[in-house]
Amino acid sequence: MDAFLSAVMFGAAWWVNKQDFTKSGLLALVIAFGGSMLLYRSPASQTILGWANDTLVGSISDMVGSMLGDPLPTGVVWAVICIAGFAVTLIDLWKNHEYNPAAIIALVLTPIAAHGAGSGALPTLIDAVHTGGAGFVSGFIGGMVGS
Repeated sequence: MDAFLSAVMFGAAWWVNKQDFTKSGLLALVIAFGGSMLLYRSPASQTILGWANDTLVGSISDMVGSMLGDPLPTGVVWAVICIAGFAVTLIDLWKNHEYNPAAIIALVLTPIAAHGAGSGALPTLIDAVHTGGAGFVSGFIGGMVGS
């Protein structure tokens, strides 16, 4: 259910961003942030993480580790992606109140990357924000639709 609601919220954010009313970009970001939290809570994010580890991220970490002669765990790659996504989200909320491609990519990748990241301070903070926020968003939506 959380993955479906996340997709609906990302779609709603895209639609709101295309409207011509004041602050539509900021409202779209808030809606998409709720979708990002629900994506984090859904099993789909861990499934996507597994696919990425088996293909792209696993290959990249193996290749870079082989080139440098030093193993590169996928958790380190995910931590970098997680921190970068968090930074892009913060900068986008602060500087550019629009639901733009950078925000979309960051709000989709960060919850997935947080599952694969290590247990450092920033991934733990992102985990706490997404876990708490997902409970709030789910409760809010459940109250609206009666589930």
